[in-house]
Amino acid sequence: MNILQKATLILAKASNGNPVISTATIILFFLIFNTFEAMIEKLIFGERFEHWLDPFFTMAFIAYSAYAVWWCAVFNSSREK
Repeated sequence: MNILQKATLILAKASNGNPVISTATIILFFLIFNTFEAMIEKLIFGERFEHWLDPFFTMAFIAYSAYAVWWCAVFNSSREK
């Protein structure tokens, strides 16, 4: 099991298998990531700017949310047995 699978399984366990809570947690991580990115851009360049990587960061967080929902389903199905 690689680190991404372990992290997502831990997230599923922490949210008690609730996909809404795990998705909300990832949304909060995304907001923190955007805030941190904007802060770094202001410190280095003096202003916040939009660049071509922003859609890729957004797609990565959306894909991770879907992956977390899938792991919540795996966690719930293993818990029922």
